[in-house]
Amino acid sequence: MKKIVDDVLKSKKFSRLGKSYIESIVDDIYDSENLSNKKVYKIFLKKVKEFLHKTYSVYQISNASKKDSIMESMINSKSDAELVKLHLEMLHCHSSTRERKEFYEEVYEKIFDKIKKPKRILDMGCGLNAFSLPFIGFENFEYIGMDVGKEDTKLINSYLKLSKKLYNFVGKGIEVNVFDDNYLKKIPRGKFDVCFLFKMADVLDYNGNHKNTEEFVKKVNSKNVIVSFPTRTISNRKMNNPRRKWFELMVRRLKYKFNYFEVENECFYIVKKI
Repeated sequence: MKKIVDDVLKSKKFSRLGKSYIESIVDDIYDSENLSNKKVYKIFLKKVKEFLHKTYSVYQISNASKKDSIMESMINSKSDAELVKLHLEMLHCHSSTRERKEFYEEVYEKIFDKIKKPKRILDMGCGLNAFSLPFIGFENFEYIGMDVGKEDTKLINSYLKLSKKLYNFVGKGIEVNVFDDNYLKKIPRGKFDVCFLFKMADVLDYNGNHKNTEEFVKKVNSKNVIVSFPTRTISNRKMNNPRRKWFELMVRRLKYKFNYFEVENECFYIVKKI
C-alpha cells in the first residue's frame, strides 16, 4: 500500500492530494491482484492513476505552484484593482472555476434572487470556489469549503484568514474524500442555509448510478442545495438538451422544489428542501 501511494504522489499532477485519499482509492480499486508481480503492479498503478485523473487532475492546471505564487501576491497586495485581477487569475487555475469566472456575479445573483442571503454556506467539492466569494454581492457569512486536495485545502485556509480583513466573511477549508463511506460525517455540525454542489454529481455518481447524489441531497443539513452540471460533452460539444431529467424526477420524488437556470457551459438547479 505504502509503495503504490508513494508512486502516485511522485506524479506532479497528484502531488497536492492527501495520502489518506489515495489510500482509500487504492483500497477501493484493489481486487486481489498480485502486486508483487511487476507487470501486474504496473497495470494496477495505471488503473489508479486513470481514476484519479478522471476525478481530480482533469480539473487542475499543470503548474500547481502558480496558485501559491498568486496567494502570496494577494497577501502583499495593497490595491483593490490588483486584488480583483489576482482573484480572476486564481479562478483560472481550475477548469470549473475558469469556465465560470466571468459568470460568477450572474450565477450568484440568480441563486440569491430565489433564496435568502445565507449566513452559513457549505461548498462540497469546492475546488477554488472560495476565490469567487468577493463577487457574491454581500458580506457577513461563514463559508465551509470541502475538497479532496490537501494542498488546495491549505491554500483555501490561508485565503479565508485574509478574507475576514478584506471582504468581511470567514470560514475554513476541510479535506474530505467523497469516496469514503463516512465522508458526510466530516461535515461540520449545524444547519447550513445553502450548500453548493457544483459539477460534483458526476463525480459522486462515478459508479454509474445516481444513488450517491440522492443520498447527499437528502442527508446534507442544508435548507437549499445548488447542484450544477456541465452543458458540454467531454468532446466539448454543446448539449442539445442539458437538463438532467433524472435529477428533476429525483427532486420531485423527494418532494422538494427546484428552479433552473443556465449560463455559458453550465446549468444550475436551486433545490429547496424546506
